[in-house]
Amino acid sequence: MFPIKPGQYKHLQPLYREVLPPDLTKGLKPANNNWTEALSRLHEIGEGLESFDGDLTDFHLAHLVKRTKFGATIQDIKNLRNKSLSAILDEMFEVSLEYPEPINNYNDLSKGKFDLEVPLGSSFVNARFNEDLEGDRLVSLKSWMIGRILSTNNGIQEKMLLFWWNFLPIKMWDVFISKSCYRYITMLNRHVIGNFKELIRDLTIDPAMLVFLSGAFNNKDTPDENFARELQELFCIGKGPGAGYQEEDVRAAARVLTGWTVNWESIHSEGPPESYFNAEAHHTGNKQFSAFYGNKVIEGKAGIAGAGELDEMLEMIFATNESSKFIARKLYTFFVASEISTMAEINVIEPLAAIIKGNNYNIRPALKALLSSAHFFHPEVMGALIKSPMDFILGLWRNFDMPRADNPLGEKDFYSAILWNMGNIGMELGDPPNVAGWPPYYQTPNYDKIWINTDSITKRALASDSMIFWGYWISDSVKVNANLLEYVKEFENPEDPNALINEFVLLNLGLDLNETQFEMTKKILLNGQEQDYYWTGAWLTYLANPNEESNATIVLNRLKPAFQLLLQMGESQLM
Repeated sequence: MFPIKPGQYKHLQPLYREVLPPDLTKGLKPANNNWTEALSRLHEIGEGLESFDGDLTDFHLAHLVKRTKFGATIQDIKNLRNKSLSAILDEMFEVSLEYPEPINNYNDLSKGKFDLEVPLGSSFVNARFNEDLEGDRLVSLKSWMIGRILSTNNGIQEKMLLFWWNFLPIKMWDVFISKSCYRYITMLNRHVIGNFKELIRDLTIDPAMLVFLSGAFNNKDTPDENFARELQELFCIGKGPGAGYQEEDVRAAARVLTGWTVNWESIHSEGPPESYFNAEAHHTGNKQFSAFYGNKVIEGKAGIAGAGELDEMLEMIFATNESSKFIARKLYTFFVASEISTMAEINVIEPLAAIIKGNNYNIRPALKALLSSAHFFHPEVMGALIKSPMDFILGLWRNFDMPRADNPLGEKDFYSAILWNMGNIGMELGDPPNVAGWPPYYQTPNYDKIWINTDSITKRALASDSMIFWGYWISDSVKVNANLLEYVKEFENPEDPNALINEFVLLNLGLDLNETQFEMTKKILLNGQEQDYYWTGAWLTYLANPNEESNATIVLNRLKPAFQLLLQMGESQLM
């Protein structure tokens, strides 16, 4: 899609050789460039869930925004200044379920694509299944999700949707029923910072999940253990040191779940997809669980009463101490650091799990405690996560205030280019590679370092270069650029090259620059000169007569390479 000059990104080789440069974390300069040794310093952090009581600087605010949204904008920071941390989080936790439904914007007569049942511009979320159109509907649905992220200011909601999707995933291309995938999204949104127990129950009987993990085919004659295993191993208990469920628990859970299936008529007719309990397919015998669950026996029930076995089993699972610790660890590795040290397990995970369990698995109190903790704002936690492809691409898109689709009819064409771009660097929205989610969120010992490799780092640089320089292709005939002049006008002191660099770094990089990096960038803004007024004069001259093309060109010819340099530093991959 984008032209690459031979050797253009050769300078990035040191980045992927060590995954990240060894001096990226403040104060960490390990011997022999040992990045693993540097990360081990995180094990020394003693702070826990006690509230952060320091001053909220712009650096703290940017850290909070980057972890809870996709990227940080200038306006994000301005809006949060002079507010208490508690008030900021209350605003971020406001959830809206009112959002326009995805529509038919996929009709394309030139390709023989035309939906006879759903008029152009109308919602397809209750349309009958159509094998020839489901692929187009799914791309439209994914593009709609990107549009939500880029257009909304509702705080943590979209980031939490990604959190749950990675933690409790379906693969949209595997399900291949667009209206079921849409219902899955609305189900996650309904519980986005709500009750985990209620979320798991709704997830268990959700039509998309019943298809994805074979629950729809689970019956008394041939109990299917797929979902029963993942419910314990991936969704509720995990494989931590305290996880003691056995194979017999998987078999027993599979029998409890028999009978829950999809109403296929609802899939193939107009209306929302439905699931239901088929008592005829339910195993009515007793279900014996292991000592991990207190040797619990769930007595078999016939008829519609058999549906109640699900609630009894979930209460059994959530009564364990390991379940609350498991969700605490998931929150920690997504929002705080990719690896949990011994100190973090004691000082953060255990008290966080106690909050979760003490609040009957309501997530909001625990999440607020975590994001307002001294541990979350520790200097060696700030900037210690590698940006996912969504954080990198959508963060830049939001930060630069890149053009957006003018109306819903244009969303598919406009945002599908972003969708495939993120997919090419390892993260297609809505389709993690397997039921465990995206490997960088769980795969030991590399964790989020998996996001960076010889292929992805070049493509990340290519994406940021495209926004700044030659244009980001939206379609075969449309490309868009970041409007750097308008972007910089929003800075606090754009005429000061020092302040300009620092503000760009604050928003786009995870850590401060060292002296050498700063001077390299500043030299570009000063066009190789020594005095700050070489930039100040160029900027003020442009402001005095912005319609003079030569004035704008002089400024852009300095901004573009300066921003390119900054976005190709290792620190730009961190948040």
